[in-house]
Amino acid sequence: MDIGVLNHSQIFTALFSSLAREFAYLDPGSGSYFVQLLLASLMGALFVIGVYRKKVTDFFRNLFSKREADEELDE
Repeated sequence: MDIGVLNHSQIFTALFSSLAREFAYLDPGSGSYFVQLLLASLMGALFVIGVYRKKVTDFFRNLFSKREADEELDE
């Protein structure tokens, strides 16, 4: 095991094992913010996939069609 990793894990354990029990309150606004963040991330990922899907499929389609055309010319 790496010495740096061992020291970091010991520091992490020492810092967080001695904390007293705390009570937290999440209001409905923060919950809706996390839902909005999740939905925006999902929509952004779908948008990126939609934009680049055509480019990627066209690239591979052209790549394989050139190989097939080259094989037909060789025969």
